Amino acid sequence: MIRRIRIWLWLGGLFALCQWLAPSGMAPLDAAQASVAGVSCSATITSVTFGNVDPSYWGLDVTFNGNSNLQTTGFLTYYCSNTNAVAKTIDACISIGNPGGATQRSMDGPRNGNLDYQLFLDVNGTQGWGSKYNTPGKWGTPYVRTVSVPAALGGVPGTSPPVTVPIYAQIDASQVSYNSNKTGTYSALYGGGDVAFDTGASGVGCAGASGGGSIGGFMVSANMQKTCQVTTSPMDFGVANGDPSGLTATTTLTVACNFHNGYRVGLDNGKNYQNGSRQLRGGPTHSDYVAYQLYRDSGFNNVWGNTDGTDTQPSNASDSYTVYGKIAANQGMPAGGDYFDAVTVYVYY
Repeated sequence: MIRRIRIWLWLGGLFALCQWLAPSGMAPLDAAQASVAGVSCSATITSVTFGNVDPSYWGLDVTFNGNSNLQTTGFLTYYCSNTNAVAKTIDACISIGNPGGATQRSMDGPRNGNLDYQLFLDVNGTQGWGSKYNTPGKWGTPYVRTVSVPAALGGVPGTSPPVTVPIYAQIDASQVSYNSNKTGTYSALYGGGDVAFDTGASGVGCAGASGGGSIGGFMVSANMQKTCQVTTSPMDFGVANGDPSGLTATTTLTVACNFHNGYRVGLDNGKNYQNGSRQLRGGPTHSDYVAYQLYRDSGFNNVWGNTDGTDTQPSNASDSYTVYGKIAANQGMPAGGDYFDAVTVYVYY
């Protein structure tokens, strides 16, 4: 009778952390001298906060990507005031540069780490938000809109309704190699010299706008969390032409953590654990069992379990681990057929 006995290792569920972002309260700034007589504008920008992110990758023969929570939204709010007795229509041009002026927008973090990101005018991330004061297209193009500002009435300046505009932000995926050990808080601070609010007569666009608006800086921040990814392959005991007792097999699992070491690897008891033993299930009616065990050593002395710090496997320099399997003694002659189990891998840190 031919029996094929296999065990499959499954990747344990990892995690994704998400964060909901709402605009914070904003206070107007003092308006600057207008380029359109009698009209001044003011704007504020909320912080752009990604929260916990994972833009990491690990690549040898295969590349794994964390790519968790890499998009968020900040908000720009602006309005204009008019002291003229007649309404005015102006063009508003709002520029966002980059602290330090580098071509690539990047947040600085621990141990000289950095996270590259971009700010966009559109939700699809195709139109970068740039500045009129830098090389055209360096980060994108400025925001430009026509604004109608009511006339003053009884000595009270007319004020346009506040306009809130999303600033779409995205961290570049797959840019931080696993084993970089650079988890922690990342940030970029935009000062007053990195943003500009220019106004001009209707139709002049950004090219003809100059001054007339006041705008404050803002912060972009993210927290790169500790994350791990696991790759596994099946353990195959092969074909047993008789009593499978004592058959052995091995497989390899690889762990990739962006903090490199200090983790522990555990294996649960599988789907068919009973009578104090892991079990392969199969046979003609999928109701027969063959007992087996998984070990951390080739001598089959140290059971690989899932009690952290007791029977788990500490991390090593290679991040690669061999799992040793052995069919228990005294199995007799189980019914013919394929036998399987599924074991979940856990990473503790």
